[in-house]
Order: sequence, then C-alpha cells, then structure tokens
Amino acid sequence: IMRVNSFAVGVLIAAVAAASGLCRAFGPSRPFARRPTAPVHFSAFPTTAAAPLAAQRVSLSSSSSGNDAAAPQIAVKASDLEADLSDEERTVIGVFRQCGPSVAYVTSVSKSGGSATSTGRRRRGRTPLERRRGRKGTEDGQEGEKERKDDGVLPNGVSLGSGSGFVVSDDGYIVTNYHVVQRAYQLTEGVKQVNKEIDDLVTNTTDYLFGPLSNNSFVESLANRTKTNLRFDEGANNEPRASVYVRINSSTKYRECRLVDVRPEIDLAVLKVVSLTNLTTTDGGEKFEPIPYGSSSSLLVGQRLIAIGNPFGLDQTVTSGVVSALNREMQGVGGNTIRGCIQTDAAINPGNSGGPLLDSKGRLVGVNTAIITTSGSNAGIGFAVPSDKVKSATDEIIAKDRMVTNPQRSAPGWLGADIANPDLSLALVKRIKKEKKGSEGIGLFVSKVAEGSPAQKAGLQALTLTEKGNVVVGDRIVALGGKDISSRNDLEEDMKSRVEGEQVTLTLEDKDGERRVVYITLERK
Repeated sequence: IMRVNSFAVGVLIAAVAAASGLCRAFGPSRPFARRPTAPVHFSAFPTTAAAPLAAQRVSLSSSSSGNDAAAPQIAVKASDLEADLSDEERTVIGVFRQCGPSVAYVTSVSKSGGSATSTGRRRRGRTPLERRRGRKGTEDGQEGEKERKDDGVLPNGVSLGSGSGFVVSDDGYIVTNYHVVQRAYQLTEGVKQVNKEIDDLVTNTTDYLFGPLSNNSFVESLANRTKTNLRFDEGANNEPRASVYVRINSSTKYRECRLVDVRPEIDLAVLKVVSLTNLTTTDGGEKFEPIPYGSSSSLLVGQRLIAIGNPFGLDQTVTSGVVSALNREMQGVGGNTIRGCIQTDAAINPGNSGGPLLDSKGRLVGVNTAIITTSGSNAGIGFAVPSDKVKSATDEIIAKDRMVTNPQRSAPGWLGADIANPDLSLALVKRIKKEKKGSEGIGLFVSKVAEGSPAQKAGLQALTLTEKGNVVVGDRIVALGGKDISSRNDLEEDMKSRVEGEQVTLTLEDKDGERRVVYITLERK
C-alpha cells in the first residue's frame, strides 16, 4: 500500500509540475519592473544580427522541468519570416541588424561628495549584500565599488542625464551629443578649468603685488594656502566628481567611459570605453563594431533615413522617415548656430539625442540632436548634425587622444588639402566635359590648401572664386601612389593609415589638363 501511495504521490507531483510549466510557457507573462504602462510587444522570432540573413535560424523551445534535452524545437528560416515583407521593410530590418549592435545607451552619474558609495539612495539592481558591502567603511566601500565596476553595475549617485551614442572605432571610441554629458563634463573638466584659472589668478596677483619677493618662501606658502582655500573639490579617492557609463548593444552591463573631449559648437562629445579588468582605457584585445560614415553632403530631400536610439530609456528603438529638408540652421548648446543640419520626420524623442541617423545602406549621415515640439515628444520635426562635420571633429579628437595615451604611437600624417563636396565636383565635371579639357570625371578637386601645410609646400593649387562669383578650377588629384582615385572617401581611408614623415606620391592635373607628379612628406598637424 505504501508503495502504491508513493507512486500516486509521484504522479500527482509530476502533473502539477507539468501544468505549472505549461502556464509559464503559454500563459500571460509578468510585466517587468518599472516598464511603461503602455503595452510593450516583444518579437516572437528574434534573429542574430551578426549572422548572414540566409543562415539565420530561430529556435522556439517549450519550458520543461529539468529536462531540456527532451524539449521540442522548431527551426524557422529568417527568409521565411521576411517572405511577405516589402523591399522597404527589408531595408530597415537589414540596417538595424547591421548597426544595432553598435548603438549605446549613455548615462552619467554624479558621485556625492566625490565618493561613489556615500549616497544613501537605493540603486535598482543591487542586492542587500552588495549594499552592505558598500557601507562597511571607506576601504571596503572602495573595494566594493571596484567590484561593482567589474560587474558592470551602475554605481550610486545622482543621475545627470541620459541619451544615445554609437561606436565609431573598433578600439572603443563612442560619439554622442555634448548636451547628453554636459553636466558630467562641467562637474569634471569644468571644475579643473576653473581651478586652473584660480591658480593662474593667484600666481599673477602674487607676482604683481610682491614682485621679486615672489621667490620668498613665506609668499609662496601664502599663495599655496590661498589656492587651496579657493579651489573647488575635484573628487575624492582620485576619482572624478561624475562618471559616464554606457550599455552597448542592449547589454545589461554598464561600461565606464572616459570623457575624451567635446565640441559644444556642433553639440559633439567623444567617449572612450574603459577596461573592466584594470579600469584603464582599452588599447587592444577587446574589439567593437563601428558604424561606417556616409556623406551628408550627398543627401537628397525625400531620401530614406533610419534612426536608432533609446527614447525614454527604451533601448534599441528603431524609427524611419525621410529627409524633410537640408541646410537647416539650429541653435546649439554652445550658443552658436549650427548650419547645414538635416531635418527629418523620423520619430525622434527625448533619449534619442546622440544616436545615429543612417541611410538605407547603414552609413552614418547625421547625429540626432534636437526636435521642435509643443508637447515634449515627437512632432515630426527633428534635426541632426551632418556627418561630414561630425567625422572631421571626431577624427581630430581621437587622433590627439591616441597620441596622448600612447606616446610611442606615430602621429597621423597630415596633408593639408581639402576636397570639394560632391555637388560642386559634379558641376565642375560637367563644365570640364563641355570645355573638353583634361580627363573627364576623374579625380578630386582641391578646394582648400592649409597655410604652411605639406600640400602648400608641394605647390597644390586650390579652387578660387572671382569677384563675379565664378569658380576657377585649380588642381585635381587623379592618382595616389600610381592608382586612380575617384572619391573623397578613398583618399580619407588611405590617409588614415599614413603617419608623420611618410612620403606619398600624388598625380595632379591642372585646369588646362596638364599632369604632373609631386612627392609630399606628411607632417604632424
């Protein structure tokens, strides 16, 4: 009887477990904590962005109680899911799969009193053990903070704002809007700048009042005490007053970033991902997938655009629209006017700032920056800083930072010649065809030569504008290293690999169609 009863109890327990598993598999799921009240729909057939489209498979497995090997699986081809989609829908999906892993959620945190563990605010996601570890004292608190950084958990502190960003280099440089990290920048670099001005003021005042007595030890001691009393606290425990963190590709782990530099005049900030192991910048080993640059000067009104970002904290949100207008002017956070901005009707909301605006081939054409709205959310009028301006400033910032962080690294080679934009080049090519001078449609028109640059020393002639508004053609670069060159991107990509002191060979063609070869030694900018 006992054996039969044990068997019956076992059957009953198995039935209850099976019913519970079915409820978990097919019943309504419990909503996530702190999600919006509006329903959020998740894709039933997620695909892997890194895998080729034809090779992707989606597996659906039912929940089982400790018997995963027996769980039924259904394989579905991604191509079958897209069979009924339009070409436009496939384009958006393809761009998201290609560029989505490179988009980041950016946030910044102020550390109260300079310490990341001094605040009493409870941070979501920390266990009671972690909270006790951070309160056991200064030494244990610092160790706990390092462990939290290694674990990718956002530290305690006051939120200073959040937005979007995207990877621009495989060694971890990230671009975002300046206004996304503005408060963090002002709390760190801004305080350092103020302290430097205080030091300069005290030093100059001491020299002015005491003159030769400034070499006196008493005067120097007095000046140092004055500086100490006037300077602002830059942070305790050798840590900045504020830090910036990112989550890349919808990761649940935060990565600390170093704020490399900013360009408020175009609302641009460049970040550098910090290593999780030793809290130093990543110089090798770890690789990121950058978003390629496109040409914002080649955009046309009506062209399809795609935006990826984190509106209201909802990461990996994709919207699409068109180029509504070009060459718009927008007031930047630096108080200046940003010209040449892109207007789009792709939905851009708070949190999209700093995210990429992409063309249908997944190339960056702008950085989402601002909207015009009366309600605080999208009204169909958004603005993006053109990628041509972003690329120029970003490349300069990254090149300087690499030189500082790695002094043994050779400086990038500088030519000192700018190339005409595609619209102007097309008009000049048509004129050359009409006049039948030189090689038709070949080469890059030199639009500007920097003063004292290697290009000027080699005699490169740029375009000139007459008093009547006519453009006089200068030199065209028709070959680099003996190979024909037809696009500005080809020249820029080649120059990225060049270093200071390296010699390049350019084949030039003047306005009369005469060719010459020049040898230019690149210099440090």
